[in-house]
Amino acid sequence: MSFNKTTVRALTDLGLNNLEALVYLSLLKTPGSTGYRIAKNLGKAVSNVYQAMESLAKQGFIILHYEGKDRLYSPVPVNELISRLKSDVERKTRLLEEELKNMETPPLETAIYKIDNKEQLFTKIGTLIEQANKSILLTADAFFIRQFQEKLEDAGGKDKKILILGYEKIQFENCEFLLLESGGKSPWPGHWIIMDVDGIQHLIAFFEKPDTLTHAIWCDDEYVSFWIHFFMLADFTLMTFFEETKNDPKNKEIHDRIHDLYKRYSPGKLHLSQYYTSFTWMKNAAKNQKECI
Repeated sequence: MSFNKTTVRALTDLGLNNLEALVYLSLLKTPGSTGYRIAKNLGKAVSNVYQAMESLAKQGFIILHYEGKDRLYSPVPVNELISRLKSDVERKTRLLEEELKNMETPPLETAIYKIDNKEQLFTKIGTLIEQANKSILLTADAFFIRQFQEKLEDAGGKDKKILILGYEKIQFENCEFLLLESGGKSPWPGHWIIMDVDGIQHLIAFFEKPDTLTHAIWCDDEYVSFWIHFFMLADFTLMTFFEETKNDPKNKEIHDRIHDLYKRYSPGKLHLSQYYTSFTWMKNAAKNQKECI
């Protein structure tokens, strides 16, 4: 007697061993059989079949009854078998859940993580966009923006607020795009991106060339990311103000005053194009400081 392998495997997946599954299926076809008859039908050793029957009887999957001196076995109805197997699986699952929770380690502390290569960086950016629940603030050159335009538009289409500050005109759907005029290209060399997600994660990266990653970090510290979020929002607002008022005589006085304040407190009083060239000015400043000590 043979049975569908898929059916046998389904029973073994739910906790029966292979012989127990075969015995139960055999009894479905010939209920009220002796162990000897089932062993003969299956081509299995009688002692092994009786052992399987005892196990099935203890689990409540088959019933033993007597006719004279004969010990006869019959299966419980299929719906009863399935109900008991489900209950057993649920019980084992609950026990496993409790055991695993006891073994679970505390969540990793928040930190700043260095990203070492382009593939890892692009994967992380895509993941952050997909993970966003409420908002994304992002400023980047066209190299980065175009890489992730489709993902950003998809996120915006799912009621997430996406605000992007860029320097090259790009048509976006489902996102708010702030354009700063810079002659149709980024105001400094290289490729760069700064993004904040929900005010709880942020990422910063810079490429000297498309395939030369210079700096990249991701941070999931909520306190730091909170301030990054509002610094970016303030900067976006300020840059938009500069853009809107630069040729407006009515606002020239306040424009010049705020712009002067902005420049006076920028590190090293550098022109923007100098900030993003491998940060060599920082290295030189640190070197000069050491020499003065």
